[in-house]
Amino acid sequence: MDSLNAAQSYLADALDRLQPAAEKLARAATPSRVATAAAVIGATWTAHKLYKLFVPPRHLRKYTTPGIWATICSFSKGMGYLEQHEELGEAMVQDALKRGLIKSRDDPPLPAYLIWLIGHWVVVVQNPEDVKNVLTNHETFEKVLFELGFADKFMGKNLVVAKTPEWKRQRKVVNPAFRRGWATSLFGTPARNLIKKLDEYAATGKVLDPPDWMHRMALDALTLAAFGDNIDSINHPDSPMVATYNALMAETVAVSKLLNPFYKWSKDGKRMLDLIDTFDKFLFDMIDVKTAELAAKRASGLQDDDHDSRNLLEMMIEASEGTDFSREDLRANTVIFFVAGHDTTANALGFAMYLLGTHPEIQERARQEVISIMGDVDPSTPAEEMRYPTTSEEREMTYLTCIIKEVMRLFPSIAVLPHRITTAPVTLHDGTVLPKDTRVTVDIYSLHRNRAVWGPDADDFKPERFLDSVGPDGQVPMHPGASNFAWTPFGGGQRICLGQQFSLVEQRVVLAMLLLRYKWTVVGDEKALAGMPATKPGTLLHAKGIQVRLERR
Repeated sequence: MDSLNAAQSYLADALDRLQPAAEKLARAATPSRVATAAAVIGATWTAHKLYKLFVPPRHLRKYTTPGIWATICSFSKGMGYLEQHEELGEAMVQDALKRGLIKSRDDPPLPAYLIWLIGHWVVVVQNPEDVKNVLTNHETFEKVLFELGFADKFMGKNLVVAKTPEWKRQRKVVNPAFRRGWATSLFGTPARNLIKKLDEYAATGKVLDPPDWMHRMALDALTLAAFGDNIDSINHPDSPMVATYNALMAETVAVSKLLNPFYKWSKDGKRMLDLIDTFDKFLFDMIDVKTAELAAKRASGLQDDDHDSRNLLEMMIEASEGTDFSREDLRANTVIFFVAGHDTTANALGFAMYLLGTHPEIQERARQEVISIMGDVDPSTPAEEMRYPTTSEEREMTYLTCIIKEVMRLFPSIAVLPHRITTAPVTLHDGTVLPKDTRVTVDIYSLHRNRAVWGPDADDFKPERFLDSVGPDGQVPMHPGASNFAWTPFGGGQRICLGQQFSLVEQRVVLAMLLLRYKWTVVGDEKALAGMPATKPGTLLHAKGIQVRLERR
């Protein structure tokens, strides 16, 4: 008998024994019997709560699960996401084989599975039909705030995590700031600073860690777009604000620490609060400065007509005037732009360098496309004069966009979506009815590698798989409907990621400039060379340990 069945049997037996005793004692009225009855009722209530906590609801027991103990052990190890996914996946395969849910390891993946997370049983869907249902019916699948540690205090109630009524209020202000083009100079300028540093690696033959440099460059691009000021983490990676933000992100995803029930009173918890206070001061000071600058511009009669070059914070401040959008709302949405606009894009660029470095023929084909559009560059061109694509040029890069799409299929920046909770009964694709208040999420990583959807080569890097979908205008469709919701790195429905275009333009600009400047190969480590690099903990997919050697063209 496995642990799940043993727990279920034990708790059910306890309830069966306690209920008759409670009923019998309830008929008595002496003080001692009342006390005994209260104790029995308390024990019954406790047993019932434990039963609900540790035993899946009856209607969900048909789904495979790695088990509570395996899940807790996996999270407590502080493993990287891909390593953890592999370990829990193996536990689920063994469970499915044992229960006859699959006949062999070669069977297509099951449409959904069940996992226990911090006292909640969560249904995890990984098939396009259910993913579409979750993403497009946002009022039925309501957002759930992240409850670990001080993440809610750090993130605040922003457009991404807010429940539907609050989301509807905030989008009136935030959406207009994102419904715009993005000047390629916002990304070309930080990329030039990056290239200046990478030239040193190419000249000496030193090995490069792409994810680290991409995170620094993306943070500079983000602050330039968000505030109009480059934080310059490429040249100053240890500056106080860069260090504060990086520490905040590391603490937010340190699940092994956050599982500590006393985390909020621990040294780590107190440190997290200090980091949040420091970061808040930086953001509120920036909000006040931009508000004053905007007022001064208006007073002097100045107006910036270059809509695509205006910074995001200024546009949100302007859109919030005359509304109930508060200073705290500005702060919360600036924080989520940091996370969604920086970490996700940096992760995608890091994995793009990795995959192109292990597939030289695809790298060369992409390079030739960029040269055909932009022209080649003189090898003696200084980094600060390195040309970046214009808006019209980056939109012509069809094959490069297919590469970006394939990179984000294999390594989606967000591997698992934040939890939703059903607000009404819902029927899944397999006929399972989920009652109200069921927690649900989407396993994007597994969806993107589902052999039943993508075929036997689902794990292979093949950008050409998207060429058939290119439209007459040469554009690669990047909305989830183009792949029937089998490709959803940006989510979908009305609450699709607002920063999608920001990310795609940045990726095309930066990769085009790198392809013109260098050739590169992956030279380590063993996991990376074998096709599956190590990653950091958390569902933000951040590679580590990749070693790349650059060569100037």
